[in-house]
Amino acid sequence: MDYTTIFSNLYTVLKAASSKCKVIDEKFPSEFFEKDPKKIFTAYGKFLKSRSDAEGNIKDEDEISLTTISTRFEQNEYSKREDGLYGLYHDLKLVCTLLVHFHPQGTRNYQMVDKFYKFATELLLRECYRLGIMLLEDDMDQYSEEKTAFYNTVSYDFIKISVGYSVPYVENYYISSGDMDLFSSAISKSSLDQRNTELPNNNFTVNKVVTRSEDNIAPPMGFLAANVSNIPDPTLPPTEMMTKFLHPNWYALPTTVWLEYGDYKSWAPCFNESGTVLDAGRRGIIWLEKIGYMTLWRMKSNDEKEKKTGEKTESNQTENNIDRGVDDEINGGTDDEANGGKDADKDNQNDVKGEDDFNGKEVVSPKELAPSEPISIKLENLYNWSPGNNIQQDELKAFSEGLQSKLITETLLKIKILKQKRLKLKRVSNPSSEERRLFFKVQRLLREVIIAKQPKSVPQAYARSFPVLQANYTGSIPVARTMQMRKKKYKK
Repeated sequence: MDYTTIFSNLYTVLKAASSKCKVIDEKFPSEFFEKDPKKIFTAYGKFLKSRSDAEGNIKDEDEISLTTISTRFEQNEYSKREDGLYGLYHDLKLVCTLLVHFHPQGTRNYQMVDKFYKFATELLLRECYRLGIMLLEDDMDQYSEEKTAFYNTVSYDFIKISVGYSVPYVENYYISSGDMDLFSSAISKSSLDQRNTELPNNNFTVNKVVTRSEDNIAPPMGFLAANVSNIPDPTLPPTEMMTKFLHPNWYALPTTVWLEYGDYKSWAPCFNESGTVLDAGRRGIIWLEKIGYMTLWRMKSNDEKEKKTGEKTESNQTENNIDRGVDDEINGGTDDEANGGKDADKDNQNDVKGEDDFNGKEVVSPKELAPSEPISIKLENLYNWSPGNNIQQDELKAFSEGLQSKLITETLLKIKILKQKRLKLKRVSNPSSEERRLFFKVQRLLREVIIAKQPKSVPQAYARSFPVLQANYTGSIPVARTMQMRKKKYKK
């Protein structure tokens, strides 16, 4: 069995596993070594303390030689040592401990380093066990002294690694509130982390979750969701879960009510949200997701079809006009040659009549009196037109010079003055045309300003500091049951 092949295979696996957390590329002092695996963290602290001054700064930091796990793999340092497997475990635990204490608790890098440490330790234990079993299956007498020494090294390193490795326990937050105890989900704290657990509040305490192995066979699904007609087993816990629970989706939720005041809608509120579960914003989002996207898609597809048909009609009209022009030129030449003399006499007679009959009035040619072609009006544009579509010159100037806010402020002040004058009257009247024009102007300016900013959806941040109610009971969730007192009947 080749000792270098084992470490080359381990290096390949560990290099692929640490591609994100970069554990094997982290530098550490090459001089430090601790024989007891349980005292690696404390011994490293003493090692740094002996080389630091009173202020905590390391003396002669440049003289301390640093190395990495990948460098030792490439230089075959682990395969040359007698305790190579334990040396690899020692370096992995040291580097993972340093990185765990460097990253804040619960972060992504913190969890990645902790997972890598668990994976690498279990990999070394399994590899030592596999090699020991392979050597024990054969007779030890047929091995040479080198293989016997290798067996002793593997067994010795396996004992040291297994003694230093312990299965970490799981922790969670615990708080007592009234009659119920609240437990949070599991805290992702590493077994290498020697720091105190950071509590979200002083009222919380840390609780250790001890795993238990029950030999009791769990009841089948038929007992858990028992049929009502069957009599349940009295030895089993009750199968009814969450008594008197009402899901909100079973009922019609009160939503925003749109208000209509007729002539008073200019100053009255447009909707009412008192006692509602879904606000106007959520209702608009639901409408957009369910109906609005399909409506926009249909409008876009219809516009594309209309553009295609418009291009075809324009091309056909241009072709017809070209053909008509050619025919007129051909027919006009023949008629002029045949009726040349007659046209001259008619022109002279028309000139005399024009002077006598019209008495100096403007003469209109017969071509001008011909009925004009009907103008094509797109009814969709006429229907969709609104007073807010008129763009004035001061708006374009304000956007070009970057004075949108000033123009909006001035327009709002004008609207305010007009509204105050209108409300001073004893009777409530409709807004004037000038007030309507300014209103549409402000609405158009605000819309353009908001669109220019390109607003994005605000991320909904969920609070993760609240504990989660958990109850681990065999059977059902504990429910508060109401006890009905029977009335005693007395004989008269």
